[in-house]
Amino acid sequence: MLSAAGRRLSRSSASAIVWREVSGQHRLTIDGCVPSTKLPRDWSAMSKAFNAGGYEWQIKYEPYGYGTSWRDKYISVEVVYGGMLPTDPVEFAFSLLDGDGEPVPRFTRSTAPEISCFAGDHRRKQGFPDFIRWKDLEDSGCLKDNRFAIQCDITVIKDWALTSTSDGDGENAADDAAAPAVAGVVVPPPDLHERLGELLTKKTAADVTIGVGGETFDAHGSLLAARSPAFWTDLLAAPKVKVPSGRRRVEIQGIEPRVFEAMLHYMYTDALPEAMEEGDVVAVARGLIVAADQYKIERLKLMCEEMLCNRIDVDNVAGTLVVAEQHGCRALRDACVEFIAAPGNLKAVMETEGYEKIKANCPTVLLEYAMKHLPRSDS
Repeated sequence: MLSAAGRRLSRSSASAIVWREVSGQHRLTIDGCVPSTKLPRDWSAMSKAFNAGGYEWQIKYEPYGYGTSWRDKYISVEVVYGGMLPTDPVEFAFSLLDGDGEPVPRFTRSTAPEISCFAGDHRRKQGFPDFIRWKDLEDSGCLKDNRFAIQCDITVIKDWALTSTSDGDGENAADDAAAPAVAGVVVPPPDLHERLGELLTKKTAADVTIGVGGETFDAHGSLLAARSPAFWTDLLAAPKVKVPSGRRRVEIQGIEPRVFEAMLHYMYTDALPEAMEEGDVVAVARGLIVAADQYKIERLKLMCEEMLCNRIDVDNVAGTLVVAEQHGCRALRDACVEFIAAPGNLKAVMETEGYEKIKANCPTVLLEYAMKHLPRSDS
């Protein structure tokens, strides 16, 4: 008879490869379509970052298209990957949205059934250079009040890892126990901005009350100090008044309450309030440039500069140019001058009340314009 050590052992095992589709979507509103068509042909803009399928993405909007699509007056859209390592297989689609926010099948472009892979190299951007013609957009009924919206759907095909089991007989079977299955893990996108936004809304542990133009705002001194040392210096230098809640109260002059509220929202969330009414956007953005320049919040200043570049028209170009000139916004200043220089615009701008502001506050701009554009007489 064979000894126990010599007995033949038999084993069996099993495993599984689990594939899952993880989807996400992002809606992007393009507001100010007419001004965007007056920008240089190579101009483009990016959406804010969003997470889908465990990866970070942005949408790139190009009103003139890219490659050769500009010849046929196409709008181009691209998905831009925010990471460096290669992604899992990806399918994505762009849809024009109707007035009810629903995708329009006729104007939906998808990569399916093909798949794509993104990486932090030349494969970082992929999309549709011929997403939709401007004429088709205008005829679609989806362009309302100079704005339209698109939706990007992204589906990532993930390998959720392997699960395995094994069994055996004989005295050593216990040594061959199955290893625990490896769980598929999807890391959610960062939500710090949401948590800090809740902190601002709920005023939990707020220790500073700020008075602005007759309105009050409760905030957290440490966060304000981290976001803008210059802002915190002004708070420390301001006269201190105790309020019944025990918080220190300070008064700030020279900023409108709605502008300060938007700046405070940015300091907590790194974004501007989505609920800003379109009629207020230009005025608030100008005020934010002034405030951001004062308190050295450079990213906020650049965000507002970009926002105003997309909203230049005859009625607001004068006031926007003055703000750009006084606060060192070179790109915005150049965009305003280019708009004024367009055929027919100068005469229209000169007939507005704001033209006097240009003459009073931006004489060098008018001089530069005259030197470049007015005809020279031959001697």
